[in-house]
Amino acid sequence: MRLPALRHADFRNYLIGSFISNVGNNVQVWAIAWHVYHLTESSFMVGLIGLVRVVPLVVFTLFGGVLADQADRRKVLLLTQSCRAGIAVVLFVVTFLGKDSVGALYVIIALSSITRAFDGPARQAMVVGLVPLSDFPNAASLNGIGWRLSDVCGPIIAGFLIAFGKIGKISGLDICYALNLVTFAAVIFAIWKLPARGSPEAVEPVRSFDEVITRIKEGLQFVGQTPVVRNAMWIDFWATFLSGAEALLPAFAKKILGLGPEGYGILAASTGVGALIAAAALAWLPTIQRQGKTVVIMIAVYGFATIAFGISPNLVLASASLAVVGAADMISTVLRQTIRQLATPDELRGRMSATSSLFHISGPQLGDFEAGAVARGTGERAAIVIGGALCMFVAGHWSRAKALVSYEHK
Repeated sequence: MRLPALRHADFRNYLIGSFISNVGNNVQVWAIAWHVYHLTESSFMVGLIGLVRVVPLVVFTLFGGVLADQADRRKVLLLTQSCRAGIAVVLFVVTFLGKDSVGALYVIIALSSITRAFDGPARQAMVVGLVPLSDFPNAASLNGIGWRLSDVCGPIIAGFLIAFGKIGKISGLDICYALNLVTFAAVIFAIWKLPARGSPEAVEPVRSFDEVITRIKEGLQFVGQTPVVRNAMWIDFWATFLSGAEALLPAFAKKILGLGPEGYGILAASTGVGALIAAAALAWLPTIQRQGKTVVIMIAVYGFATIAFGISPNLVLASASLAVVGAADMISTVLRQTIRQLATPDELRGRMSATSSLFHISGPQLGDFEAGAVARGTGERAAIVIGGALCMFVAGHWSRAKALVSYEHK
């Protein structure tokens, strides 16, 4: 069977529910970026969103990893998704009532990041258990298709709702935030239908805060002592930190290319289009061999395409460049996820996933802040080009990491 992961009903249900919710989440993410730029006309303030997101993640994600290895991951996700839905209610009400200051938006973003710190490790660790390990590379690819299709749909929907979605006193932004709230029902229902699994049998329960810290150290030690896992995390962090440009898209669309909200939505969706195509190819074609070497190559392509985006004179070339960025990132992400999960024993997957989440999430979020800060001094175009060049340097550096480059799982 070409798509063996789809034989498993639990995975199919989760995939559908997760996709619907991710579309809503992406609508909200891109709407908030436009919202902040609309209020401030500052790429730096949009970039500051990344810093606001990353601080709670750094503080809480490792604790989330311990919880994912101790508790029923299904129950953890039901709680975190319910909390995120509640935060979406607050965001809608604040915006609808006209209390939408930048400070209020930052507080809401920070609260959402706290829930994400506990949601991410449990989600990553749980997905591995929904299919046999032999089908996991295909499951990771299909999961990537769902994520990336939501990356395409989310910003396009957000752009058009912001531009044309006003209904009486309800603005397009209000509708964006309400839509995200509604879509949480899909993923909560899908997770609720999954069977309770409990914690991995090899994990002893923790009884004190000191034991929690000990478990966190065990996860960090595993990553530190497993070169291929460690290298896969670090190359991701540095590439996305140095070349992240999402925070600059509102200014690039509005100020440089002269586009409105709908053009911004198309530009923001372009990365997802490329990633979606790559994810579909990964799911359909035979498993890539020499996964580690391919990761390094894709990081280099990511940097080159970022440079091309930075110098693009129009929407067509900018969108095409971002599509290549998305494709390279998708291939790299799926292969790095496969490397990490298959190189980690189940009793450590929650903590490894938490550490991985720190790298995978903090890189782009800190990268948004870094890009906004650089753009403040050099302008958006120069900041993007500099980031792409540094990303290519990262690929060159990690091409000498033998544990990563020589890794192959058949």
